[in-house]
Amino acid sequence: MLLFFAGMANQMGRVMIPAIKTSVMTDPVFGPTFKANVGMMLSAVSIVCLGGKILGAGVTDWLGGWLMLIGVFAVWIVATVGAIATSSVDIFGGMWLLNSLAYTVTWGAQVQVIGATFSEAERPGQLSSAASSSRVGATFGNIVFGQLLSAGFSWRATLMPMVPVQVLLLLGCVYGWSKAPRSAAGEAKGAAKDEGSEGVPPLNAMRTPEFWLLMVPKACCFTATQFFMNYIPQLLHVRYGFSHGSAATLGGIAQGGSVVALMFVSPLVYKKASKPAKVAMLAGMLAVSAAVPALLAVSASLPVDITPVVVPLCMLWGLAYVIPFYLPGGEYAMAVGGAKYTGMYTNIFDATGFLASAVWNPWASASSKGGDFETVLWSQVVFFAGSMVAMPLAMSRLNAKADAAKKKD
Repeated sequence: MLLFFAGMANQMGRVMIPAIKTSVMTDPVFGPTFKANVGMMLSAVSIVCLGGKILGAGVTDWLGGWLMLIGVFAVWIVATVGAIATSSVDIFGGMWLLNSLAYTVTWGAQVQVIGATFSEAERPGQLSSAASSSRVGATFGNIVFGQLLSAGFSWRATLMPMVPVQVLLLLGCVYGWSKAPRSAAGEAKGAAKDEGSEGVPPLNAMRTPEFWLLMVPKACCFTATQFFMNYIPQLLHVRYGFSHGSAATLGGIAQGGSVVALMFVSPLVYKKASKPAKVAMLAGMLAVSAAVPALLAVSASLPVDITPVVVPLCMLWGLAYVIPFYLPGGEYAMAVGGAKYTGMYTNIFDATGFLASAVWNPWASASSKGGDFETVLWSQVVFFAGSMVAMPLAMSRLNAKADAAKKKD
């Protein structure tokens, strides 16, 4: 439960600046400079996240997940207080980068704790819970920040409730670390060590096509998380006429589909499905993830106004993409990485996603500022169409290898 709330609070902190972005753009002091530089800032955020993933890959398995989470929330507190207090756009941008650095190592830390603490049978459920914590945090955070903006609070006041939340989670993670049995490496090794799996070094796995067939779709799907976090509120405001507060609130609701997928579809359907059925589900979800942005891209030329169903369509998109985004890569990291390399695999996959985002974000920001959301949406169609081929192929090959290994035994 503590791990769930840590992930939830982390994602709330992550979405707080994108949620208030359109409000900051209208700030009489910050507005013009921030608006002119937001694309560059988004690119810098992706680069910092990439650096954080590389850092996480190097130290998460060594230090252990709980120690990483303690560091995360200590940095969060500094970043949030600094963003609220500053009157400088440069310092605000620096706090956004610090915010992003803290956020970026959290998922790898969560996966490391799960892989080191739970048995192989328990891990898929724990992985779904950890992933759902992020989506709950994104949804809840956008709704809360949107409602505060709608109530007339300034963007600075809107950020203030995050500070006590982050302080409480810092103390909670200290408690979690104090209770975890630790080996010489500094972290619980219980379940994973008992199973005797030290894991395959990433350089060895990179020689297999399955690694790349999973990593490339992960990077493509990663841009969808950027779209939901950075552009959905802007899309709703610019293209469909919603106010700043309503756009942020509805942006949070749009992410509710991801919560439904991870809290209900994953444990009740995906987890219980056979291996071939899981492959078919992934292909279907990725097909839907390509179809929804295609529909949004052509919405202006449709004979009917789809404004009333834009948010439900985005919810469907979120429901469809989030299981392919989180679960195949995470399960692969724990199965192949074992006790020694789980965090490294997770961070390598995410680092690739942030690298793709560092390239995609400034282009998407420039296009959206000019009102060209169609091209941005079509890029999502291309990414998911490619993923619809690669990811099911990777899972089918992994399943075939596992079946062949069982026959040999």
